[in-house]
Amino acid sequence: MRVWWTTAYYELVKISRMRSVLAILIGMPLLLILLLGSAFDTEIKQAKVVVFNADQGDMKASIDTFWQEADLGLYIEVLQAKSANDVQDWVREGLADYGVSIPSAFSEKVRSGNAAEWLTFEGRYAEKNIAAEAAVNRYMSSVNLQLAAIRLMGAEQAAEAFGQAGTSASNEAAIAVHNLGMGNSRIFGETTAIQYYSATYLIMFLLYGGMTAVISLINQRESGTLHRLYAIPSSFRIIVFGIVFGACMLAALQAIVVILFTTYVYDVNWGGHYGAIALICLLATAAGVGLAITVASFVHNKKSTQTMFSIIVLSMTFLSGGMVTGIENMVGGANKLTINHWASSTLRAIMNGSSQTEVWQGIGVLSLIALGLLIVAVVRLPKVVKRHA
Repeated sequence: MRVWWTTAYYELVKISRMRSVLAILIGMPLLLILLLGSAFDTEIKQAKVVVFNADQGDMKASIDTFWQEADLGLYIEVLQAKSANDVQDWVREGLADYGVSIPSAFSEKVRSGNAAEWLTFEGRYAEKNIAAEAAVNRYMSSVNLQLAAIRLMGAEQAAEAFGQAGTSASNEAAIAVHNLGMGNSRIFGETTAIQYYSATYLIMFLLYGGMTAVISLINQRESGTLHRLYAIPSSFRIIVFGIVFGACMLAALQAIVVILFTTYVYDVNWGGHYGAIALICLLATAAGVGLAITVASFVHNKKSTQTMFSIIVLSMTFLSGGMVTGIENMVGGANKLTINHWASSTLRAIMNGSSQTEVWQGIGVLSLIALGLLIVAVVRLPKVVKRHA
């Protein structure tokens, strides 16, 4: 056991000193998750709207009530400024996404039937400007309707009419938001885009982490290190498994870094069941090691192993929907033959709070796949570690 742990430790130290390997296994998934998660993000985020209300007339209470509506709060975070100049400064400096300044004569102009308006200041982000403008336009449409009523019915009758309609109007939603062109379908299921790609690329690069063990074995075989280790008074199989386990320890570190970084920096919700997540990562890594050893036992040299293994992993990622979302619905169930499908779909089931039955069913299938690949790998291992096997 001491030989096994020593071999695993020094293998981990050796791999951790390869900066290019660490950049690929840890940096690349984080970059891909950020790029694709941001590019395809359909989640509506709150727009920070800074408001200054200089009006102290009859409309002040109505305006304050409007900005405090619960439905409005789903899409807009209201910030209060102390002056009209503060509104402009906050928007210009990026402290707010949109600015609204309500002039002191607003109520008076509305009651007299004259044209009344708010001063608005657009921010940097078009989608947040749209959300804020929708809220402003909703209120101003109501005011314009009152102005029209005043001109037709007079101030007293219009006030009475709007007072009776106020209760029902206040129950209406502040903003109606829809994703145009998508109908009722959600291309990322019950998860957000960044959750979807976090699960997908974590599994993809854990599989690549399994390949580092095989590359290390091939390098040591070609340099003659394994041949010399075979002569020492210790179990050769334990030494080989120690080398493989060292690479698995790197994969565990890789999973921890990706999950923690995406949780605290990208604000990804992994669902909280970290025991099940750890088990999925372990099974995916074991399946990757088994697959890599199996591939290496047939192609023999390092370059061919890397090429063939990369083709297989990229193909499985593609079939499982990791590159083109929804492709799994067009491949006739071929996605269910991949490691990526069972691992990433089970992670997404944890993220969206699916039943324990669904989660453990996915883990069970993934366990069978990993076990089968490991059995084949153990049988084929002599072809990898011995030059003339």
